[in-house]
Amino acid sequence: MDKALYIFKTTLTAALLAAVAAQPVFAVDIVTRRSDNTQLRGEITSMRQDQIVLKRSNGEEISISVSNLKDVRFDKEPLELSAARSNERSGALDTAFTRFKEVQSEYTGGDKRLKTDLDFLIARVVGKQALTDPSKADAANDSLQKFRTANKDNFRYLEATLLQASIHALKGETDAGRLLLDEVQGSAVKGYQLQAGVDKGRLLLLADDAAGALQSFNDVIQKSQGDESATGAMYDGMLGRAMCLKQQSSLDESIKTLDEVIDKAPPTETRTLAEAWIRKGDCLRQKDQAKAALMAYLHVDVLYSGEPAQHAEALLRLSQLWGPGGHQDRAVEASTRLAERYPNSQWAKKSGG
Repeated sequence: MDKALYIFKTTLTAALLAAVAAQPVFAVDIVTRRSDNTQLRGEITSMRQDQIVLKRSNGEEISISVSNLKDVRFDKEPLELSAARSNERSGALDTAFTRFKEVQSEYTGGDKRLKTDLDFLIARVVGKQALTDPSKADAANDSLQKFRTANKDNFRYLEATLLQASIHALKGETDAGRLLLDEVQGSAVKGYQLQAGVDKGRLLLLADDAAGALQSFNDVIQKSQGDESATGAMYDGMLGRAMCLKQQSSLDESIKTLDEVIDKAPPTETRTLAEAWIRKGDCLRQKDQAKAALMAYLHVDVLYSGEPAQHAEALLRLSQLWGPGGHQDRAVEASTRLAERYPNSQWAKKSGG
């Protein structure tokens, strides 16, 4: 090779390597939006109670409202954390709790964001456990309160507050739950404001104030129109409206609203869709359409078993309907799974499990 050409190639290679080395190294945080299930990659540069700001590799900054967050993953987080999240999504809450705790105890990195998020993820799992196992309600309330006290400006704060309000409702502590919902409604995040309105409507419904609940749900539906960060609250408001109509014996109107939720809610809204099928089954039972009701509950068992509270209720209804439908073996199987998976739930107790 010509000496001059060799020197040129060597110099060029060195220059290219130096240029690559000089490029800034971006963190690879991943934020998934709830509204469109899109994953956004970049570096999280700001996390507040109301939003997250993500800086892309091209310099673009994207602000995501906390009510539009489906998932947040931090750069270089332990691989075991993905398995724990997967367990939580599938409804395997005991396994998720164990894995989150293991990651927490074994993590030696210095990312304070991740350490704080692990505190929340563990508290959230315990909160979800309590919804099907009331014996865990006090532990869930303590964990959520501890997280909220230490992280008032964290992007998880409002989610934790809503979940803690649900725990108070589970314990019959209506006033304490309402105070937390008032706090969320006073926040700067519209999506969470409206979700708190949905939860207040549910409290009114539990108090047999169907008219007041219906007004609350209709208000949420109206205010959420056209706001992608509030679509979850909108569908939950529609679900609440259907529950009010059922309580007022307007079964056909209730079913019509539930079908609209089932048809239009995105697949990511698994909890809302599961409950829509449950309430549709309830309406059909009230109309003495047992076979159609059974099929509605079966949707939850087949498609949404990762939503423990709704799945437990669906298993109870299936155990009650399979037998009269000529399938006693399936009734026993549903009852057995209910007792095994959700032994301390109100639904297992109602079945005698």
